[in-house]
Amino acid sequence: MSALAPAKDVAPAATLTWWHAMSGVNGDALNKIVAGFNSSQSKIKVEAVFQGTYDDLLAKLNTAIASNAAPALVQVYDIGQRYMYDSGQVVPMQAFIDRDKFNTSDFEPAVINYYKYQDKLQSMPFNASAPILYFNKDAFKEVGLDPAKPPVTFTEITEAAKKLTKKDASGATVRFGFGPSIYGWLFEQLMATSGALYADNGNGRDNRATKVVYNSAAGKAILDWWKAGVDGGYFYNPGIDNDGAANAFNAQKTAMYIESIARLRGHITTIAGKFELGAGLYPRPDSKPATGGNIIGGASLYIMKSRPPAEQQAAWEFVKYAMTPAVQAQWQSDTGYYPIVKAAYDQGPSKDWSTKYPQFLTAITEIRDSPQNRMTNGAVLGVMPQARQRTQKMIESVLLGQATTQAALDAAVEDMNTQIDKYNKANP
Repeated sequence: MSALAPAKDVAPAATLTWWHAMSGVNGDALNKIVAGFNSSQSKIKVEAVFQGTYDDLLAKLNTAIASNAAPALVQVYDIGQRYMYDSGQVVPMQAFIDRDKFNTSDFEPAVINYYKYQDKLQSMPFNASAPILYFNKDAFKEVGLDPAKPPVTFTEITEAAKKLTKKDASGATVRFGFGPSIYGWLFEQLMATSGALYADNGNGRDNRATKVVYNSAAGKAILDWWKAGVDGGYFYNPGIDNDGAANAFNAQKTAMYIESIARLRGHITTIAGKFELGAGLYPRPDSKPATGGNIIGGASLYIMKSRPPAEQQAAWEFVKYAMTPAVQAQWQSDTGYYPIVKAAYDQGPSKDWSTKYPQFLTAITEIRDSPQNRMTNGAVLGVMPQARQRTQKMIESVLLGQATTQAALDAAVEDMNTQIDKYNKANP
């Protein structure tokens, strides 16, 4: 499968096309990196092309590969990594790293390990995030909870949520204690903080996964906890709606919820002065398994094999520039994503960001304290987007009382294993 990097003496191409899926503030920040690279040297001009959502980009890439029109560099979301590997269309980053003896010792281990298969780096992390507990410090104080000690375990969250839930004179709930979206990524993270595997073969990292295994005691405990909270009236169920969950928190309809650090800056802007925002570690079982921790989300950069060696070389030059501490610090400051390299935290923009948004320090602590193992590296499946959607339907069926937790887990696993089998046979 592995393609080799071009010879070291190949001169980089004069132009490089980079497909990406960053819009809004993040798109502006990405264009700033490109402009910085283009003005830092005169040999290579990078042209960044926005291709819509991550899913849109992958669909366009498929079409482009078929007609030999793929760009040299592409940004693909986290759950597309097995698919990219199986496509056989990628020159692994490891090939360039090994060729140039490029030093990755300063890279955040949690971030770089997410993009490895059989311990070889396939793509370069670009925008990296993890989920945290967001909470309303004012609401905590109002009910006698200590904002300096946010809940961490399932039981602690349940107990805090009960206290935080508020009803009006008519008995209608005006504030729920906790309100996570039904989002497949959040379930994957809860499996990881439980120290449990989502799929076999080391979460599909030692060898290709042949089945998902989340219908375990750990998976059942997560759904039982979530269901009890919704049934008890102290967990809000926004449905399969990430924006809805975020909006409910901003509007103080919920006092706690879980989401990516990519939402941090937006929350601070929207909340501005209405209440004080707190950040806590992601929930985990009461036993706080030592093997449990959080998985990285986001997207990474792939160098495409179908382009001439000179373009691959140009892509590598740009990737190296994007990973420099100064660029990473600016990227963090502009977007709220993690810097990929630790030295970025010593740079001005990063220091200013962490001073301005101390909540971010919780997010850094969380990934640095996560043990590095197959559970916390996260699952890779060729059908990961479909798996995520299927777990969402599974959670929804439980919360709406359409299925018991174990039956819902077993049904989802059975469906996914059929899809995994089909995918593996189609991609020998």
